[in-house]
Amino acid sequence: MAWNRCFCVATAIFLSFLLMGLSVSCSSPATFISDSIFESQTSTGRNLLQAKKDSIFESQTSTGRNLLQAKKACPVSFEFLNYTIITSQCKGPNYPPQQCCAAFKEFACPYADELNDLTNDCASIMFSYINIYGHYPPGLFASECKEGPEGLACPALPPSQSTSASDESGSQIIFYPSLLLMLTAGFVLTPTRIPAAIQLLQFCHNSEVVKQIHAQLVVSGLLDRPPNAGRLLESYVTMSQIDFAFSIFSGLPSPDAFAYNTMIRGLTLGKCPHDSLLLYNKLLLDGITPDNYTFTFVFKACSHLEALFEGKQVHGQMVKAGIAPDTHVHSSLIHMYTVSGSIACAERVLAEFSEENTLAKNSIISGYLSQGHVEKARKMFDTMEARDVASWSAMVTGYAKNGMFSEALVTFREMMVSQVHPNESTLVSSLSACAHLGALDQGRWIHANLDKAGFQISVTLGTALIDMYAKCGSIQCGYKVFQNMARRDIVTWGVILSGFAMHGQPEKCFQLFDDMIASRTHPNEVIFVAVLSACSHAGYVELGHHYFNQMIHDFGIRPSIEHYGCMVDLLGRAGRLSEAEEFIASMPEAPNSTIWGTLLGACRTHGDLRRGNRAFRHLIVLEPMSGDRYKLAGLMLANAGEKDDATKIRRFIKENDLETTRGTSLVEVDGVVHEFTVGNIDHSKLREIHRVWRGLVEN
Repeated sequence: MAWNRCFCVATAIFLSFLLMGLSVSCSSPATFISDSIFESQTSTGRNLLQAKKDSIFESQTSTGRNLLQAKKACPVSFEFLNYTIITSQCKGPNYPPQQCCAAFKEFACPYADELNDLTNDCASIMFSYINIYGHYPPGLFASECKEGPEGLACPALPPSQSTSASDESGSQIIFYPSLLLMLTAGFVLTPTRIPAAIQLLQFCHNSEVVKQIHAQLVVSGLLDRPPNAGRLLESYVTMSQIDFAFSIFSGLPSPDAFAYNTMIRGLTLGKCPHDSLLLYNKLLLDGITPDNYTFTFVFKACSHLEALFEGKQVHGQMVKAGIAPDTHVHSSLIHMYTVSGSIACAERVLAEFSEENTLAKNSIISGYLSQGHVEKARKMFDTMEARDVASWSAMVTGYAKNGMFSEALVTFREMMVSQVHPNESTLVSSLSACAHLGALDQGRWIHANLDKAGFQISVTLGTALIDMYAKCGSIQCGYKVFQNMARRDIVTWGVILSGFAMHGQPEKCFQLFDDMIASRTHPNEVIFVAVLSACSHAGYVELGHHYFNQMIHDFGIRPSIEHYGCMVDLLGRAGRLSEAEEFIASMPEAPNSTIWGTLLGACRTHGDLRRGNRAFRHLIVLEPMSGDRYKLAGLMLANAGEKDDATKIRRFIKENDLETTRGTSLVEVDGVVHEFTVGNIDHSKLREIHRVWRGLVEN
């Protein structure tokens, strides 16, 4: 785990910021703390960093040797190949370079992919057999056979022989063969070849290649040169190899600003924000002036930690140094304030920056929405000169999270009309809005656009599609998405199981549960809620008991209140009210209002007035002013013929102005969702609806 690689503990933040001696206030100028703290804590920061240094490598030399030996098996059987083509052309004490290299090219080019892959042993094995059969000195072909700076050009080969990328002329290329083949063969480079290896780092996207170059620098003793170490450090950080990067950094006797900035960036992006802040502190102790690059990633580290106090300290350092923030610093500073809950500070920083900053405004919009200030977020969104995908995504996601699902879909359509391509977060939020509204047509439209655009369906997006189809009444479409998913997680299984349970298809739910177990996916609490719900809807009492016990004894899951509620519902629907009441009495925790409400509903259905009254008495203790609970009790009394008592309850609800949930229906017509609520007379087409309804009743 990335966090396990981080070396410092949370208290290091406190120590590091004691050293900074400065904070910034949103309502007052920067205030200063005594500089004497800097002197008293100098050794602390150094000692903490030394612990990290010592834990990376026992010695640089052994690391280099180990890196050189770290290889995987070669997929080509070079021991069984015919080397005559080389040995016949390269004879005698004077090797004719042109003929020899042509022969080498003819032999090696069919295996260009394997030889260029520095994670295997292919090049080393090939050269070993060439040397054995031809008695050639090691490194002959690797050092001599080269055609230019781009490497050894190979003729175009059929796809079955090579899959290397082709250049414009159709030739296969081995990039830097003399250097790469020597690296893969395990040769130690001479000092004259080290600059070429360093230059290769800027083109390299393979961590194993970087480690081989690292090994060469260690073995050759050239790692101590700052330019070499700096390039290697940057490569490791780019590839998120944080431990290796820190081994380079900790070996520098006097790291410069570039090295500090690179390492701070790596620690911040590598999920070690505590370490990033501590390293920033050491930068100050070493007398290096931080710049905009430094502050960008230090503020990001504070954002990861939601460390408002520490962020203000760093802000104060920037003010004291007189550094004018660029767009990147401005954005990361505002983001730090918004994620830390200080929207007022973020607004003030934004007001002080004259340039239009879309990224910064996106952060503030997200901050507004996270605190429920939807109108403020929309106002800023509408005044933005330029909106990117993050701007639209923030609004769509914010509307959905605040329960404004219709607004979320309207904004999503505006986004599509503006020809801004949505990201996964936007799509998931839009599908969630469709699911809550029952907007099947709009959900299908989103799905169709995904297929049309060739959008890769991830686990998260696929799960959102399944959930949308299930809640919109089209479980088979959701199941088709489920079947086409290359990978599923436990949430995906939970959604499809709940979908079939909700749609009254318990057998399919049980079959999928067995499939999930067969796939070695360990069920969680949500999975068993879905399975128990399926048993409840189908009336499978004994099977429900089986799954409940299996959950406890086979999978070690402690039942939650939701599981107990499912069992009470299962027994109540089956009319086994006495068992349901006994089951409630045996619960290890106190039943909540949901449990008693479920029993009360079952008593109303089966006309058990005595047991229903007991459940109601428990309910009014837990929720004394719940209008829905009184309403349910009144319906039970009315069904049992106790009309006077039912009337008293209705009068009590009215006199105490208790709120009750009104029945709501959602109907989608031509992609527009219409909501109808009991007692609502405000719909624009109410007269037409009543006319059609009367026609249906009369006929």
